[in-house]
Amino acid sequence: MLSRLWDGLTSIRLALLSLLLLAVVAIIGTLLPQGQSWEFYQERFGNLLGELFWRLGLFDVYRSPLFLMIIGLFMVNLTACSLKRLPEALRVFQRRPELEVYKILPPRLQFTLPVHDKATSERMDKALRSILGCALEVQDQRTAWRLYQRGRWGRLGPYLIHLSIMVIVGGGVIGGIWGYQGRMDLLEGQSANTLALSDSDRSRPLDFTVRLDRFQVDFYPNGSPREFRSDLTFRKSGQENHSAVCRVNHPVAFDGLSFYQSSYEALPRAAVKLGVQVAGRHLVLEAPLRRRLPLPDGRGMVMVLRLEPDLGGMGPALQLAYRSDAAGHPRIVWVLADRSQKQLPQPGPHIFSVEEVEITYRSGLLVKYDPGVWLVYLGFLLILPGCWLALFTPRQRWAVALAPQKSGELTITIHGVGDRHKYAFQRRLARLEAKLKEWQ
Repeated sequence: MLSRLWDGLTSIRLALLSLLLLAVVAIIGTLLPQGQSWEFYQERFGNLLGELFWRLGLFDVYRSPLFLMIIGLFMVNLTACSLKRLPEALRVFQRRPELEVYKILPPRLQFTLPVHDKATSERMDKALRSILGCALEVQDQRTAWRLYQRGRWGRLGPYLIHLSIMVIVGGGVIGGIWGYQGRMDLLEGQSANTLALSDSDRSRPLDFTVRLDRFQVDFYPNGSPREFRSDLTFRKSGQENHSAVCRVNHPVAFDGLSFYQSSYEALPRAAVKLGVQVAGRHLVLEAPLRRRLPLPDGRGMVMVLRLEPDLGGMGPALQLAYRSDAAGHPRIVWVLADRSQKQLPQPGPHIFSVEEVEITYRSGLLVKYDPGVWLVYLGFLLILPGCWLALFTPRQRWAVALAPQKSGELTITIHGVGDRHKYAFQRRLARLEAKLKEWQ
């Protein structure tokens, strides 16, 4: 029974099954929104499906017991396969070249040197060392053999890859269990010391304070953002400990946390003064953001939905939801703040204009704590040499027989075989042939 269990744990079928299950779970985690509230899933999927998905942990799939079980199964399979095959690979790695094995390698080249002296021998050994590496010298009666074994380290490449995968997965599991992620939205001049956690409605207090000193955004001529950045100051124990600039793809680290510039929003610093022209009259309303306002003539309603700092290169603009009567559907209207620009069409009968708006920005920071990230980095550093050894280190065996003749000549016979990478073997053989032809 133990033998069957061991064979099952080291089988390729178990590896394929675990990889297939991981792919299925990853697809579910991509298609289903993650980390939302229960009300969100209940409204979107209904009571039955929402309850089922929630209990299966599919809305936080990368931390669910199901995902951890599949990861554990994959890790057990990978570890068992490595333990089963590594001892044999180490024995082959440590094995010294044996003359009886190398003598039966297929002959590839044969040359005869007319002169055999000490200078020629030293030059030949240097050339062979530069092409084939270090040799094991063995004397067989009158014939001197040079035995070469190339690509020995390539046998350990797959196991280094296995180790790197286990380190990466271990780092990811540690980060998933003990790490957390949250958001921090700050206005210019505002400070905060709590995070709104992404996977729940809870907040997490910090033992330091973050202040947004200034937010800057640059735009392309068409109005799309070129770069946006936050100038942050971190205060701990009542002292300003660190000031840094947080840009997109340039996070800031402080006290074990990483701060990423993820988003921003343009907001009016105070209530927008919105001009309304109807029936020959021009009135000015104070319109707070996202609050319904009845229009002065009692017909219709308007709401300021969004402030765009640069709409298509035409400058600041307000997006309004406008309804001309109580029974109609709201329409979306864009109003430019710059009156020198040609205004966008409006449906009427009310015509809107921007009388006064002062822009400020709210910076959206993504904050992460990941205690396993250094293990992930270590795993990626290990996987690179592992891939190089496993894929780009050809394993070859060479034997050079030096047989002196009675006439004073020296016959050189080169034997060799390559397990794979035939082109690399042929290139090295061609280099040997070219070098020996120089001495004929």
